Amino acid sequence: MEKFKIFYLSILSGWFLLSITSCEHKQSLYAKKFTEAESKKYSKQLINGLHKYYQGTPEEHFLLQEANRLDSTFSDVYREMGVPRVKRGINTEAMKFYAKAVKYDAKIWQGYRGYLYLYFYRDYDNAIKDFDQLDALTPNFVDYPQSENIDFMRGICYLMKKDYPKSLEYFEKFFTHESKSGDLDYVESRAFIYYGINYFETGEFKKALEKFNLGIEHNKNADLLYWKAKTMIEIEENPSKVLSILKESQKLLHQGYNTRRPYVEEFYQTYIEDIDALINHLKAPKIN
Repeated sequence: MEKFKIFYLSILSGWFLLSITSCEHKQSLYAKKFTEAESKKYSKQLINGLHKYYQGTPEEHFLLQEANRLDSTFSDVYREMGVPRVKRGINTEAMKFYAKAVKYDAKIWQGYRGYLYLYFYRDYDNAIKDFDQLDALTPNFVDYPQSENIDFMRGICYLMKKDYPKSLEYFEKFFTHESKSGDLDYVESRAFIYYGINYFETGEFKKALEKFNLGIEHNKNADLLYWKAKTMIEIEENPSKVLSILKESQKLLHQGYNTRRPYVEEFYQTYIEDIDALINHLKAPKIN
């Protein structure tokens, strides 16, 4: 019986040693040290494969982690880590990743972070800071973070801060630059709306009406007609004319011709209740 125990233990210990040796051998087979150039190359290849997976999925997260291990200075990785967190409202984590992206490539990502500060977090001061710093990095060049003109976004920031003279300064720069093409048809209706609202808020209603009409000429939608109607009421235009414009605004809104933004509300977004309120105001009997 004793000999059997010794024999069994020797077999067990031999199997254990064989297992360790086999694992070490496998590790040595799969271990690979890359050069710095190779690491950067493979990190980019992993990022290029992200489109196969939904944002925020475990599969995408795995690729991002591996890409980050290969090259911890690759700014795109941090940006991609931030995107799903922005969309899911995990704000603190999202901005930590964007801070890393900006650290490793400010020219590419500082404007994108400013875009987030503006549209997602309504942090106008930090948005302006990012836009100004990006502008300093790219002199004599108009930046388009997230495909939006940097002066247009700075104009919105100052509009929302109620600094109307500064906002107008940037909208004038924006329109001067965009007018060089000779065609304003491609300019978003929002630009005309915000430009006009600056004048509306300072009581310069005729100038406001001029901007809203310009927008209607190039890119008519429900919002522009709504703001035109509001302005016409201020300058005491014929109520029947105003009512006709509001009815058209109402129709366009129902058809989906209005400014809106995924994930967050648009600035000065027009709702059907806003139009209805103006219509009711016009129809209400006047009290002498």
